[in-house]
Amino acid sequence: MRRRLSLTAALVLLLSLLCACAAQHAQEMDENGYELYFLSDPNSAGGGDAIRTQEKRLTLDGAMETEDCVRALMEALLAGPDEPSLSSPIPEGTVLKSLKVSGRRAQIDLSAQYARLTGIDLSLADYCITLTLTQLPNVNAVSITADGRELPYRETQVLLSADTLLSSRESGLRPITVSLYFLDSKTGELRAEQQTLALYEGQTRVNALLEALAQGPEDDSLVSLLPEDFAVISSRIENGVCYLNLPASGSLPENEAERDLMLSALEQSILSLGGVDEVQFLIEGSAEPDGYR
Repeated sequence: MRRRLSLTAALVLLLSLLCACAAQHAQEMDENGYELYFLSDPNSAGGGDAIRTQEKRLTLDGAMETEDCVRALMEALLAGPDEPSLSSPIPEGTVLKSLKVSGRRAQIDLSAQYARLTGIDLSLADYCITLTLTQLPNVNAVSITADGRELPYRETQVLLSADTLLSSRESGLRPITVSLYFLDSKTGELRAEQQTLALYEGQTRVNALLEALAQGPEDDSLVSLLPEDFAVISSRIENGVCYLNLPASGSLPENEAERDLMLSALEQSILSLGGVDEVQFLIEGSAEPDGYR
């Protein structure tokens, strides 16, 4: 089963990144300091924000036209990040074909490579561009086309400024990036799949991760190891240890090899969360019996 976020939810949760990073601003930082928005490295994100920023000093002055400022920011964004822990959400080889500023909206036309993006990948790229450009005082909306054409996968073609959207967004959503482990149907071994999940207010990272594992992988060559009736009594993280309390029956396979593989997938997935160094399985609140795995 493929895990998909609706574009509306994706856009809302992406905007909450601004609230998660107190040091980031939607306006100019200082004279010529701007924030360029990129993806954080999933291998080092540890359940953290999917988008982070890199400060860039650009030679922009008050005498420059808004279009020139937009061009400078776009060229810096397309050049990619300097920090190794960041990556660009924009497909390699994408170039800026043209731009126009009408009123307070920047109209960006990129090359055909950008049209390859769909779903959450498109939303992430759209908002890295939008959040970067709406730092300019004369830009509060952005529209992005590929080779002169609107992309059909969006629910809206006009992406509003961070300030405008934050004033009307649904609260409590935040994205996290995790590595989920599934069975590779070809090799018979566990393989990690990186996913960006929506973390709702009041929902723990472990619960969000378990829900994603239950819904299954995005890659059709991978298979979920969790049985349909899988359930967890409770979970908690203390001093770097995640305690996962499982029921005594009904949630785990009877076959020992299948059970070991499933628990290993759970363990490795949970260890992808930042701040978790160990996973301890409990059965009805008691330590897992010797030889159970």
